[in-house]
Amino acid sequence: MPSRRHLLGEMRDVLRGNDREAALAALAATPAKTRLGPLFSLLLDRDSLVRWRAVTAFGAAMAEIADARLEDARDVWRNLMWRVNEESGNIAWGIPECMGETLAVCPPLAREFHRILLSYVQDLPGDCTFIDHAPLRRGAWWAIARLAEAAPELCAPALPEIVAALGDCDPAARGLACLAVARVRPDPSRTLLDALTALAGDTAAFDRYDGWALATASVADAAAQALAACRSCM
Repeated sequence: MPSRRHLLGEMRDVLRGNDREAALAALAATPAKTRLGPLFSLLLDRDSLVRWRAVTAFGAAMAEIADARLEDARDVWRNLMWRVNEESGNIAWGIPECMGETLAVCPPLAREFHRILLSYVQDLPGDCTFIDHAPLRRGAWWAIARLAEAAPELCAPALPEIVAALGDCDPAARGLACLAVARVRPDPSRTLLDALTALAGDTAAFDRYDGWALATASVADAAAQALAACRSCM
């Protein structure tokens, strides 16, 4: 069994490859549970593309674990929840993204835990799990957009928050909310259509990760995509 440091270096090199399927297949040669520790470390890598691809690899590992024994995957999910909790003392960079990727590729976990993910953007009265640190909440927005890609109906309960985020001061939140709208494809209200139309001139940029490639996108382009999806439902 290679040392953790050796495995970490090997996995980093694999994640730098251009072929997504080949990279994930190479990682799968190591048992899924063994991969999780190094992947947690790679969520903090200096290379932003490695960090994002570690999210994808984390989801793939979780899918394997869930297929073998769902309760083991539940245990890892609970660990993710603890890492997001302020009481854990962690700065949970990359954890909401791992949660979104996990739910997107593990339907049984998505059915059980999607409301937990949505709660991170729901600022409710009293005690709630809303992430009040905007840069970390950005990861939750990505996670919701990712889940909406796989199971849009599970994200519908957060539509009020998604629509509100179209006016967020953070360009990434606006852009990711647009992607979530495009994927959920809700019945378009006048409020939603007006909010998307208002973003037509929003040239602010945000990072858009599609599962292996990382690119810069404009809020305006994401809004146009969401507007087209909404109009197709009319």
